[in-house]
Amino acid sequence: MPKENAPTLTACEQKTLEPSWTAALATASGRRWLRRAVLPVLEGSRATALANLLLGFRDDFRCEQRDFSTRAVVERADQTTLAANLEWLAGSNAALALWERLAEEGITRLVSAALRVLRRGDTRARELVLTVLVADPTREIVLPPWAERALLVIALTDCDEVVRGLAAETAAGRWPELLLPNWQHWTRDGSGRARRATWRLALRVDARARMQAAALTFAEEEPADVRADALWALGQVLATAEIAPILARVVQHPRPELAEAAAELLWTRHRHPEPARAALASPHPRVREMGKRLLDPRHGSPAAGGSRPGMPFPWW
Repeated sequence: MPKENAPTLTACEQKTLEPSWTAALATASGRRWLRRAVLPVLEGSRATALANLLLGFRDDFRCEQRDFSTRAVVERADQTTLAANLEWLAGSNAALALWERLAEEGITRLVSAALRVLRRGDTRARELVLTVLVADPTREIVLPPWAERALLVIALTDCDEVVRGLAAETAAGRWPELLLPNWQHWTRDGSGRARRATWRLALRVDARARMQAAALTFAEEEPADVRADALWALGQVLATAEIAPILARVVQHPRPELAEAAAELLWTRHRHPEPARAALASPHPRVREMGKRLLDPRHGSPAAGGSRPGMPFPWW
């Protein structure tokens, strides 16, 4: 009965097997021994044959499993085999080795492979290729500007919120022209990471952004998370006295996502007595509790109308 995770070998591949390899290929520990001890000392066609065989055991390349020995497999496999396994390798624990090898083979081949992964790879592979080649500030492979832009253009249309958010965050810092023509759309995107990156960008360069954020905060037809991020955007640019009336309204909103977003801004950035008192009348227990803590005469925040620790009660 065939072993679990064992690939079917062709007749040609069977002939390339050496006696010591056969038993080792049957177990995970044996394959690790082949990758660590045998493959590095083989040369030429023997190394290529073994590397091609080891690529057939995909479980050894799971991204959750750190194993630097898989790098040797990618380095020794032939181009045809690598191309056939590109999409899943791009999301594996040998992804960096894959892109380093492709970079050595030329920028055109590297970019073509990356675009292929962004279009056809799984979510993990798409996120990883974007991180390794574009987003990571410590990345070892630095693409030319045209290639970086080409990858971001594809990633910004990704169906996955994580990938799209990573792309938007990167574009906001390096290629703002990819977001600015339609920044209002991006502030309503399903990815919170994309929304906040766009707000940070728009608030720096577009005078209309503050008004748009205020309008979106109170747009009842919009999703609560979109409105909460619009409120967050206002919290980054308005003074406490300016945003206090807005927070006072939103802490009493019936949607808990919005009320708690306002309470978080009140607690972390904009302590003021007006929204703190309004929080006491919130329909949400967590928001009311925050208001009580801010206004507590013994332990509350002076900025929110409470007393400093150690101060006497007002009626003493």
